[in-house]
Amino acid sequence: MIDDRSENRTLIRYLFDAEHRVLEAADGESGLALAVTTRPDCILLDVSMPGLTGFEVLERLQADPRTRETPVIILTATEDSLSGMERALRAGAVDYLTKPIDAHRVTIRVRGAIERGRLLRELQTLRANFTSMLVHDLRAPLTVIDGYTQLLRNRLGPQANATLLRYTSAIDVSAKRMLALIRQILDVSKFEVGKLTIERAPVDLHRLVADVVEAFEPAARQRRIALTAQGTEEPRTVLGDVARLEQVIMNLLTNALKFTPPDGTISVELGGDADAVTVAVRDSGPGVPPDERQFLFEPFSQAAAGRHASTPGTGLGLVICRRLVEAHQGRIWLDDTEAGCRFVFSLPVNGHAA
Repeated sequence: MIDDRSENRTLIRYLFDAEHRVLEAADGESGLALAVTTRPDCILLDVSMPGLTGFEVLERLQADPRTRETPVIILTATEDSLSGMERALRAGAVDYLTKPIDAHRVTIRVRGAIERGRLLRELQTLRANFTSMLVHDLRAPLTVIDGYTQLLRNRLGPQANATLLRYTSAIDVSAKRMLALIRQILDVSKFEVGKLTIERAPVDLHRLVADVVEAFEPAARQRRIALTAQGTEEPRTVLGDVARLEQVIMNLLTNALKFTPPDGTISVELGGDADAVTVAVRDSGPGVPPDERQFLFEPFSQAAAGRHASTPGTGLGLVICRRLVEAHQGRIWLDDTEAGCRFVFSLPVNGHAA
């Protein structure tokens, strides 16, 4: 219960203390801190409070991956209930109640919100289990196809019929793309039910960026693209999973290589300050239209340039990047640039404390 009036908090505690642990906050800042540390099953949120308003608190709750799925019920004494209700529901609240608090009504709505959250978690678990079973069943025959294709290509040799070599190469490429897609879908499904683990240890991003750029240099040279690393003169250490952070940088670089034309440029820029380290991947490609940017980090969404690329993606690469960065208490975004794209992710230096 986040409300500056003690009598409202007392009433809610009286209504629910017998069946739930009721936590109280008298202002928005302390309510946000409480929500992050305790992960409640439901939040009752007042609109008119000193400091942060209820709508500002709701916006922050929705922006934080740790509290985004928590059902929020708005409580307000304002008269413009229709416009306020529309604003609250658009911002992510699941319900809207006006004061004075009706004990019977608020009890029903809170129980409904908690039950809704439980059913949503069950649905996510069922979907993730089904997806996991499906992709595992698909991966086995595709691995066999990939293995036999490699064997066939080796048997044919470089002097084989050009048509046969083209056919086997097409099979090989398609099988590898399907296996990559299966791995990505499996990662996303694990994130949805919280089963993808992050093994934290000190990671020197200076060394990690340099290694990834070095690994991508042959592919960049083949496409006549100048690939450089900037800001890697000094070690920058965060606490994180080195394999997962490498996956983020590689996904961003793969996208940049896909969309950057020959004779273009790509740079990986390492920066930040005492509180956070930033990694940016900038390319000189066609960029992303403004009306498509809001969908970039949604599953299976692709910009127009991606849909018409010679090697179209799956629409999951940026989703996985976002989930991995958020799992490290960081954030990722697309910068506004005059030309090309500049994807940036930021990681807290003291992420271990969070």
